[in-house]
Amino acid sequence: MAWKQLFENWADALPKIVDLYPHVDAVALQRFRGNRTLFVAYLAATHDLTLREADEGVNEMLRRFGRSEMAQAA
Repeated sequence: MAWKQLFENWADALPKIVDLYPHVDAVALQRFRGNRTLFVAYLAATHDLTLREADEGVNEMLRRFGRSEMAQAA
């Protein structure tokens, strides 16, 4: 899944994001809709990660969500 797809389905993705990153606040995530840079910085701050670690986590999250979508379509 690309970031753009996540952005387009932000409301549906929020519960999944909260499941993966338990220290995020779903209300706070609304502010970052579409802005990956702010989202990565927020993940880093709330989960004691470096920006690079948070960015890698977002990449993995997008891959995971993409696999999930493919499995649902099958």
